[in-house]
Amino acid sequence: MTKQLPKLSEAKQLCKLRALRVQRAREGVAQAQVEVNNAMEAIARRQQQIERVRRAVEDLQHAVVTSLAPSLPRWSGVTQARQEKLSEQLEREEYGLIQDERDLEAAQEKLQQARAELTRALAREDVVRDLASQAKRAQTQHRERRAERELEDQGRPAHPRAGDFRR
Repeated sequence: MTKQLPKLSEAKQLCKLRALRVQRAREGVAQAQVEVNNAMEAIARRQQQIERVRRAVEDLQHAVVTSLAPSLPRWSGVTQARQEKLSEQLEREEYGLIQDERDLEAAQEKLQQARAELTRALAREDVVRDLASQAKRAQTQHRERRAERELEDQGRPAHPRAGDFRR
């Protein structure tokens, strides 16, 4: 069974459609990459914030033992409140980091899916380009055969003359 090739104009149209799908897939990959980069930046910012809060906790603990020690009975309530506030802030930031990491995983999964879609779109585009190339070759061959037949027809006399059949 021979397969029917599309007309060249149809094949060209298919090529354009596939090229648009590839372009859309590339844009999807770019957008997904931006989301991954944003998620990574969010994690980096969150980690910096966690480190700042940890330093603040350490500084407060060090101050309680050193510079605040003489006035601790007077300021113990304020110091205790500050330590609790920093502990709560640290806990919130750590939970936020967990969520940011989940967001990064989701963004990476989306990027992986976008790349897979791009790969499929590129493969489909290659198939359609090959089909268009085959259609173009078939059309060219058809034109060449028709031109050859026309030349052959022009080389033959239309009506044989009576004298041409002598022996």
